[in-house]
Amino acid sequence: MSVFSDIYNKVVKRGSIADEPPVDEQLGVFGDINIPVQQTKTPAYWGMSNADVPYTVAQTQEEHNRLLNTFYPQRKSIPNWKELGREVEKQDPRYSSSDSAIRKNIGAKSSVIQDIAYSPENNLAMLQMGGKWYTYSATPKQFQQFLQSGSLGREMNNIKWNKSTSMNKTAARHTPKYNTPNAKPAKAGGLLSKLFGFLGF
Repeated sequence: MSVFSDIYNKVVKRGSIADEPPVDEQLGVFGDINIPVQQTKTPAYWGMSNADVPYTVAQTQEEHNRLLNTFYPQRKSIPNWKELGREVEKQDPRYSSSDSAIRKNIGAKSSVIQDIAYSPENNLAMLQMGGKWYTYSATPKQFQQFLQSGSLGREMNNIKWNKSTSMNKTAARHTPKYNTPNAKPAKAGGLLSKLFGFLGF
């Protein structure tokens, strides 16, 4: 049997859907991620809830491919398993390298801070105040601690006077650079909710 015939029997006659490999989509370089802030005229007391912490976390390569391959075991009976897997990935709270904003508006408020961005590649937090961007060193845990502080403006003052370690002063200067113009959080529901009902993560 020729090589071509062998390939034909394996791929065409047996069915390419059953034999195709799982999705292996490599994440790109993460750009800075935006956390929208509502500016208030008076001091705002706001702190991110524990339930919203996953929205400030980036997907790992393993998690990304696991989500995309959610329906891979059922690929013989679900021809559009890849499309459904992409819907699952979009509903995951953790952002991927294609996002420029976290996947949910977590309701951040401040009378001092106008906008917030975070660089997962460099562990840098960027805060816009008075129209200027200021950069701070922060691990993901430190950044979450900052967002959960209860008052972003008060926490900034604590950092300024070395009374907090939620973020650290740094000589680095960084202006946010977003990967895509897709800054809107993903909408809940969509194709999966219509077919299978609500999926919680």
